[in-house]
Formats: sequence, C-alpha cells, structure tokens
Amino acid sequence: MNLKIHIKRVVFLALILILGFLIWKKFFKEELILNLEYPFQVELVWDGYRYQTFSNSTNVENFLKEKAIKTYSKDLIIPGLKESIAPYSIVNITSNRKISIEVDGEVKEVNTLRRTLSKALRDENIKLNPFDEIEPELSSLTRDELEVEITRIEKKNVIEKEEIEHETIIEEDKKVKWKKVEVKQEGADGLKEVEYELVYSNGELISKTKLSSKIVKEPQPKIIVEGKKIEIATTQRGRASWYAFTGEMKCASVLYPRGTWLRVTNKENGKQIIVQVNDYGPDPGTGKVIDLDKVAFAKLANVWQGVIEVKIEEIES
Repeated sequence: MNLKIHIKRVVFLALILILGFLIWKKFFKEELILNLEYPFQVELVWDGYRYQTFSNSTNVENFLKEKAIKTYSKDLIIPGLKESIAPYSIVNITSNRKISIEVDGEVKEVNTLRRTLSKALRDENIKLNPFDEIEPELSSLTRDELEVEITRIEKKNVIEKEEIEHETIIEEDKKVKWKKVEVKQEGADGLKEVEYELVYSNGELISKTKLSSKIVKEPQPKIIVEGKKIEIATTQRGRASWYAFTGEMKCASVLYPRGTWLRVTNKENGKQIIVQVNDYGPDPGTGKVIDLDKVAFAKLANVWQGVIEVKIEEIES
C-alpha cells in the first residue's frame, strides 16, 4: 500500500516539472538573434604593423583571401585559418623568415618567426661573447634571405718571459799593451716578464699589444778592457799622400803588413793620428812611403796639400 502511494507521488512531481518547463519555454525564454552589419571593422597586425580595415568575411581564411594577403605554411596566424571573426576582431600574422647565420666555421640555414635578429639568435641558442662582432647589428629587423655573419673575437692577457740582452762595455786601459783585449767581467742576460693582450678573430691571432713589463733579473754587462799603452817597435820617415778608399782611419803601406797599427805625425804641425794598415801602397817610384785614407789625412792637414812630411811609428800590439 505504501509503495503505490510513493509511486503516485513520484509521477505527480514529474508531471509538474514537465508542465513547468513547457510553460517557461512558451512564455519566458528569449531568443537571441545576432544581426551583423557588413562590412565590419577588423584590425590586422602583420609583423608588428597595425592596420585598420573592413571585411565581409566570417572566418580568418576568407578574410586573408579577401585582402589578397599571401601567407606560407610556416607563418604564424592567430586565430587559426578556420576560426571565425566578428566586428573588431584582431588577426595576427607573424611571417616566417629564412635567414643564414655564419658562425663558428659553419653556415646555418634558419627559419624564424622572430622580428628582431637578437631574438632569432636566442632561439637558436647562439650565444655572443662580449667582444664578438655581428653584421648586421643585433637590433636589426629580420627579413627573408637575410645573411648574418658573426665573428668571434676573443681577448686574453698572457705573461711571457723574455731575455734582456746584456750590453758590452769597452774600457780603455793605458797600462795594457795597445789593442790587447782582456775580459774583465763575463756578461749575463737578464729576464723580464711582459704582459700582452692577445686578440683572436675566429681563432686566428690578429694583434698582440704590450701592456706592461717587469724585470725579474737584471742583466750583467760584459766588460772588456782594451789596451791603450803605446810601445814603439820601429820608426819610418817620409812623405804621405791621401786617397779615397774606405772612409775610415786606414792606410796603405809597403813596409808594414795588413793589420799593423801605426802612429803618424805631421812633422809640420805636430798633429798625430793612429791608423791601421789595410792595403798595399803607394806605388814604387812615387817617392811616398804611405797613403792615408782621405778622412785620416784630413786630421793631419788640408787635403788640398796633397802630400805632407810625416813620421811613422809602428805600435807593438
């Protein structure tokens, strides 16, 4: 008995709900009708540039055809081609660009949707060092067939050890026989540390600039003692002339062999010079005993004199 009453109640409530829905649908539901006025305004954003236009199309694909806008499969279009558009819709187009990047010894062909070169390089995980050179500039806008060249510039400082060449000092000693040479002190090279800045372009050294230098070991000069003591071996007197030959303090003699040192005195004015024999002369029959190089003769007398009376002394050496 109780079950029958329960079923009747459920049926009664169901009828009431159905009846209420039919009454609401008939008297209270409002139908929404969208009436579009054509053409309507659409905003186009193409590679960052904004354009205001009007369209009769109902989706993006037809809108692009209507405006004769040619796109490619790798271009980014938002909303998608099949998406609907309505008044004041915004259609975004980002063009795909094919660029070539020469870096690290190879050329990469890259497709990018980025508007600036810096972002395109970042997408390709190409990192630039502080001194790298790039052509065109990072701020440049990308375009199809753009050629990018990156030159790797590396700078580093190095310290190199370099020898300091010792100098040779010649000291004269009048107590040592003429032209006798003695080594008073052996020389030794020094050492310095030099800091350089090295600049490499794509791994090739292009410049080396000295920055600083520090001496770590002073060089030791070589000291040579050269004898200046004059001891006369033989003496000769006669006439001397001049000739242009070596342009040095040299002379020609028939009595003394090459390499002999001679002290020559002008008997008229007492002026003296020391010369070394390096030639044979004068010719026999000239009445002269020595030919002085022009520069040597000029220290004893005016060259216009041509011939002078001299005393010749052989220096022991």
